[in-house]
Amino acid sequence: MQSEIFNNGTVYTGSAGLALFYLMRYLKNPRADDNYLKLALQYIDLRNLKGRRISFLCGDAGPLAIATVISYRMGNNRPKSLPDYNTLAQRLLDLISLLKESPDELLYGGAEYLYALLFVKEYVHESDIIASKHIEKVIANILKSGRSFSAQMKSESPLLWQWHDKIYLGAAHGVAGILYLLLQGRSYVNHQDMRSLVKPTLDWLARQKYASGNFPSSLGSSSGDRLVQWCHGAPGFVPLFVLAYQIFEDDEYFKIALQCGDVIWQRGLCTKGYSLCHGVSGNAYSFLYLYQVTKDPIHLYRACCFMEWCAVEMPDTEQHPPDRPASLFEGLLGRLCLAEDISSPEDAKFPAFTL
Repeated sequence: MQSEIFNNGTVYTGSAGLALFYLMRYLKNPRADDNYLKLALQYIDLRNLKGRRISFLCGDAGPLAIATVISYRMGNNRPKSLPDYNTLAQRLLDLISLLKESPDELLYGGAEYLYALLFVKEYVHESDIIASKHIEKVIANILKSGRSFSAQMKSESPLLWQWHDKIYLGAAHGVAGILYLLLQGRSYVNHQDMRSLVKPTLDWLARQKYASGNFPSSLGSSSGDRLVQWCHGAPGFVPLFVLAYQIFEDDEYFKIALQCGDVIWQRGLCTKGYSLCHGVSGNAYSFLYLYQVTKDPIHLYRACCFMEWCAVEMPDTEQHPPDRPASLFEGLLGRLCLAEDISSPEDAKFPAFTL
């Protein structure tokens, strides 16, 4: 079955995405049933890790982090075929050797390596499983890279990153995604860097917003105010500005998140389809983040409307069928995550993005 519906072992389009789905179902209520944990293990394949990519989504860090948590949670019931969680965690730590040659963005880079480390810290309840110094080293590398490129570009933003010779702003490849991971790992960011680097970059990013409330996909983007999807556009900015509002208690950040929500409601039924990355299910999560803060039923209603759109599959609403139709970020599995999360919206988390 795995070879028939998944073309690789990654979280983004491969079998590890299904492992993550089952693992998160288990972690929501670990005392109820360990069958989800056993199912998660079935879809983790550590034999074919390439050792070339560092990220949680498209590299080795995702399968290793997921396997570490599975091994820890199984305890004495761990099968002999699954290594001990300390061994798996060490393999995850060893990936830091790839950090300097990797980009900083989420899909392939250091920001999602940071996510993998924080993921293990969150779900393996041993304080020394991932040393704080290791996380701080990853963050320091991301900040150093951001400062260096900002200085090179003579930017008003103290931090700036590039990917494939473009300065992306959104969640998948750009500033918003990197800042969101830094804010989630804020306990490992020193106060001076938060005050002089992270927050001013956040404020600079806020100023890039279109009058409509949407954001460009990149600086000087030729596509204009067009893309409304998690990877490029307003949906990827909602979690960032909601979290920034909660941390800094600045109402302006939440106003931006609300504006993004209105843009998504007006223009977020993507013709690219129903996926998490660039489709309607990913956009629906924006409303769940807004609902979690406001408890205003309008946001839950909007999320449910988008969920219905994903479930019904009306003719001509998916003009670009996905290459990996079963996968987490491009296919059906993302819709299943949304369906699960929308049933308990207070606890909803965009997969592989929010801890």
